[in-house]
Amino acid sequence: LLFAFCYVITINIKNKKLHGFSGVDLRNLKGDDLIVAASDRWNLKLHYSSKSDVGMNGTATKLTGELAKISKQYFHTNNFNVILSDMIPLDRSLPDLRTKGCSDIHYDVDSLPDMTLISIFYNEAPSVILRTVVSVLNRSPQHLVKEIILVDDFSDRDCLGKPLDDFIANYLPEKVKLVRSTERLGLIKARLLGADHATADVLVFLDAHCEVMDGWLEPLLARAKEDYRNVMMPSHDAINNEDFSITGASEIHSQGTFNWGLLQIWQELPDFDKAKITSRTQPVRSPTMAGGLFAITRRWFNELGRYDSGFETWGGENLEISFKTWMCGGRLDTIPCSHVGHVFRSPFYKSSKPNSFSRNQKRLAEVWLDDYKEIIYMRNPSLRHLDAGDYSERVALRSRLNCNSFKWFLDNVVPDKFVPTLKLSATGGIKSIKYDKCLDNNNRDSGFQPKLYSCHYGYNQKFELTINNELRLGLDHCLDIFHTNDLIGHECNGNKMQTSWLHSHSNNTIVHNIVNKCLTATSTGDVILEACENTLAQLWSFTHYVQ
Repeated sequence: LLFAFCYVITINIKNKKLHGFSGVDLRNLKGDDLIVAASDRWNLKLHYSSKSDVGMNGTATKLTGELAKISKQYFHTNNFNVILSDMIPLDRSLPDLRTKGCSDIHYDVDSLPDMTLISIFYNEAPSVILRTVVSVLNRSPQHLVKEIILVDDFSDRDCLGKPLDDFIANYLPEKVKLVRSTERLGLIKARLLGADHATADVLVFLDAHCEVMDGWLEPLLARAKEDYRNVMMPSHDAINNEDFSITGASEIHSQGTFNWGLLQIWQELPDFDKAKITSRTQPVRSPTMAGGLFAITRRWFNELGRYDSGFETWGGENLEISFKTWMCGGRLDTIPCSHVGHVFRSPFYKSSKPNSFSRNQKRLAEVWLDDYKEIIYMRNPSLRHLDAGDYSERVALRSRLNCNSFKWFLDNVVPDKFVPTLKLSATGGIKSIKYDKCLDNNNRDSGFQPKLYSCHYGYNQKFELTINNELRLGLDHCLDIFHTNDLIGHECNGNKMQTSWLHSHSNNTIVHNIVNKCLTATSTGDVILEACENTLAQLWSFTHYVQ
């Protein structure tokens, strides 16, 4: 049986004990019978020939009966429905989600640079790894795919050992290469290992649970040909981790940015970027990338110093690539005519090294953020004293590349970015003097409506009143008003907010200066705006006042 022993599954049907394996065909479960397929389960051809219609054209599949129970039982092994994934053909058909006009563009494929695909896996289900590979082979001009490098980051599942070696040797072309690490590296260093083996002009990094769509490669390579400093992201389409349906937008409506916790986030395209779009097929500017799916020329990747080899496991590498691409003379775009489906799930890479993500954040801040690193340390004071290793070589790299300042990045790449002031009037919990409870974000960030809760002074209750009269929670979120009386917390956005809170230690009221109403506590725990009457319910105190 192909890829047996990943997970042994036992099913009891009318006192009949039968065994199947993730990686073999469980799709023929009908009535009282379970048929387990032999080693030709994958129906692998480099052209469409699969007999199963499970998941075809990216449609949803819902398992029922015993298979539904099994899929739920084994969901945690990969944070997606591995049983359903194993039932879907490796060469399933996919919808064309490209915007109108993409299919009409002609590319001179003979003049495009070639590419190396680099995909990392650690204890990944074989079906998603191979569906990634087969989709690339089936939907790419073959002469442009110089090699596909799969990097095994020291997996310990038997099915990813000799069975995978044999499958690649027997069924896949020689350009598919499997590189095995002799120790656990983590995603970042495993990608560097893959890049060490790459020989093509362009490196394409894809997570090992993707499916590319028709016409995905040519627009990426065409953009790379225009300028070797261009970095390209395909349009990210979502593969549902439960039913494996594929959904996506034909046009680009969002872009990557970041928050002051140094996490990549998505935001709606700002008006100044929308105004630059004259064609639905043109690249769309993005300040940052998510990091799992992108293309970059090997020359530019190496000139930029590749990934910081001092980073551990994963996290922060996507912002490092993004910041230095822009600051050192390149640009980053989403390519609307390139579509790649990605199984979105909670992070699967776990680190055995303590504080690896925090270490990465500090290295990123120290090397690339200049004085704006103080905002990061204000949000997370423990980072200031964390040992992040020696990063002098990365500082020297930035100097050699003559990169722009981070202020240049803020002014030119994210001019709409809210930059929090470090100058505060008061900090800490905001306690209602009448009810002896504290203002709380009710376990939400964006969209929170403040409530009263027992004072614990944790993250949900750490507010800051700035000298600009902003009432902030965690640097990125501000208390604001809508409909003139209702309170809401959302991402701070500077001049677009209707926030202007006045408070002094002497009178203890918190007044919204625009509507001239006071923050008022209620017996139900709600917090509202009411006309200022200097009642006890309108009196508040901060934990700490800045002199």
